[in-house]
Amino acid sequence: MMASMSNAVSTLTTFKPALEESLEYFWEHFSAYAVSFTLSPEPMGSPLLEILTPLGPVLAFDRGLTPLPNENTPILLHAQVERWQDEPTAQPILRHLGGGRYEVVGRVVERLGGAFFLLEIASQSESLTLLLAGLEPPPVGSQGVARLAPPLMAFRP
Repeated sequence: MMASMSNAVSTLTTFKPALEESLEYFWEHFSAYAVSFTLSPEPMGSPLLEILTPLGPVLAFDRGLTPLPNENTPILLHAQVERWQDEPTAQPILRHLGGGRYEVVGRVVERLGGAFFLLEIASQSESLTLLLAGLEPPPVGSQGVARLAPPLMAFRP
């Protein structure tokens, strides 16, 4: 019996719900929250976009359905929350940590059902709203620090 137990392979699986059925479905479902930004595609066919937001430029993985237009484009910035910590006195921030990781501090302004919620990062004169997903979304009104799992994604038509 001991010999058979030592040969047993133990596996650990982590359940992560599917957040999007398709690009089209995701855009159709959440496009009302998109905001127009100026885009700068990265050179040489990279899937990254540099997006000029009111809080500064961010790099995001392009999840667009069509070739990039040359004008401002409605964009929905989306990411999964890797870790959330309530911080009622934290100052709003959008910080690139490198390697596709971002840390954001903001306030939950709306729960959208399921895992989805809107986080507003508001400085004194500018703001940016992200569509985030988490296994346990914080309640509306919560101010906190969210460490985002890479990549930050840019959905567009």
